[in-house]
Amino acid sequence: MKKVLLFLLAVTCSIHYSQSQVSSVASDKFLITGQLMNVPDSTGICLFRENGQLLELVFQDTIFNGTFAFSDTISQTKKFLLISDNKGFPSIWQDVWVAPGKQITVVGHDKLIYIWQVKSDIPQQLEENTFQACASELRKEWVKHNVVEADWLKQMNSKEIADNDSLVKQIWAKVDSVRQISFPLQRSIYKKEIDFMKTAPMGPVWINRLVLYAQMSASKFFMPYLDELKELYANMPEAVKQIADAQLAYQYLYPPMAIGVGDEMADGELYDPQGAVHRLSEFRGKYILLDFWSIGCGPCIASIPELEEITETYKDTLAVISINIDPEKPWKEFINKRKMGGNQWNELQKANTGLAANYQVKGYPHYVLIAPDGKVQAMWGGYGKGSLLGKMKDYLNKK
Repeated sequence: MKKVLLFLLAVTCSIHYSQSQVSSVASDKFLITGQLMNVPDSTGICLFRENGQLLELVFQDTIFNGTFAFSDTISQTKKFLLISDNKGFPSIWQDVWVAPGKQITVVGHDKLIYIWQVKSDIPQQLEENTFQACASELRKEWVKHNVVEADWLKQMNSKEIADNDSLVKQIWAKVDSVRQISFPLQRSIYKKEIDFMKTAPMGPVWINRLVLYAQMSASKFFMPYLDELKELYANMPEAVKQIADAQLAYQYLYPPMAIGVGDEMADGELYDPQGAVHRLSEFRGKYILLDFWSIGCGPCIASIPELEEITETYKDTLAVISINIDPEKPWKEFINKRKMGGNQWNELQKANTGLAANYQVKGYPHYVLIAPDGKVQAMWGGYGKGSLLGKMKDYLNKK
């Protein structure tokens, strides 16, 4: 019978982790040491943590003689993300679990950080490694294409190219050609892991994968395995279904009714920075422009001045409501730092649940225009300079 929750591999599974490699680590600290080959000295390596949809930098180090190290105090097991944005590195990270009193060794033979080996006897890391092993050959093939794509995108964002529309189009064409190969490989990795989950012990990494893939299932293109994910959820013991992450997976797998153009608007409770509760219905009788956004979204940040201009230009007929999907603390810090006014609201829920699920938000920024009668008039995603002003002029019949 499938094991539940705290996933403990048998002691024999840890024979791959040589205790002779472990140096003395204080009981309230962790130590990550890197042993790399074919990675130039002076290359930057960073350690991030997840905070909702955001990645927050925790530590950074520079490779010297093929090594790097991170150490800090810690009170409980946590997951960090090992990342480098240097040329030749993929745009994806390596998951590294840390725990009090533990040394973690990271071994790599190239810049493909996504397939570096992470060695420790931490149960969550051992579980993580089984997932990576089940699709190891596909991961190796996919990450090579991801590196090519990542380097093209870095070039496109450079000052020399970003202002040249012709070069930008050429690079996008190259990126698209790479994605013709990499996207199917990526879906194959997901399928391999989902099949593995059918018989694998149900540990914390297993649960995390279910939540991630359930969230991705909003897009059939990237995650066309909704039925298999629902089956995995259905087979979970009832006690496991009660934990917070399992309930979050359920929300993603069984989202609330989707709202489309012509439908009555969905409404719900939203919070302003002072904690007061608001509803969209406060502005019924006006046009309402919903702006779903995230601090970590470049186009979202670029759109702020234009949204402010729209707010002022159409103040008599339109209410702009910015709905942030990030955790409360970084959201408040950002809007205070930028001195952002207007209707700055947040559901204070996990991303892509609540109203974001109702309005089929799959990426950011995402816009919804609601007519004065409460019916959805238009929905679209993405931002380019002048695009919002143009749409408001079209939809609100302004000259």
